[in-house]
Amino acid sequence: MPRYFDIRSTVLIVVGYGILPEEEDRPLAYDLKRAIGARGKGTEGRGAVVVTDMWMVNQEMAELFPAIAVGGPGVNAFAAQIYEELPVAFTRDERVFIQMSEQPGKRVALWGMDEGATREAVERFVKDGLLDRFLDLVWKRT
Repeated sequence: MPRYFDIRSTVLIVVGYGILPEEEDRPLAYDLKRAIGARGKGTEGRGAVVVTDMWMVNQEMAELFPAIAVGGPGVNAFAAQIYEELPVAFTRDERVFIQMSEQPGKRVALWGMDEGATREAVERFVKDGLLDRFLDLVWKRT
């Protein structure tokens, strides 16, 4: 079966380009990709792809995809582009941040002040039902 990426339903998970985000944030991105894949239940086009922030900011078509930034604005250029405009859905002690748009733009930023805080943001996003809420918007599930 050929694999394709539907711009309406394939979620881009965006990590920073560089040693620190590759080491710390990319494994979290792949955990998130697996969680999205499990919820897509093999439906064609429903899944996720991990990309770097450099790909995201340099591809015109990237803005059409729903996207989740993993890593903060200091290490992820995509997060730096979107975080000021995204409402905060969850924060803890000004260290852990989940920001999420429920508007047509379909953007999320998951980040923290260090690797442990970013990990907590990703874990809470999945466990607290925010991922499901985001995917409901993206996939228009009922």
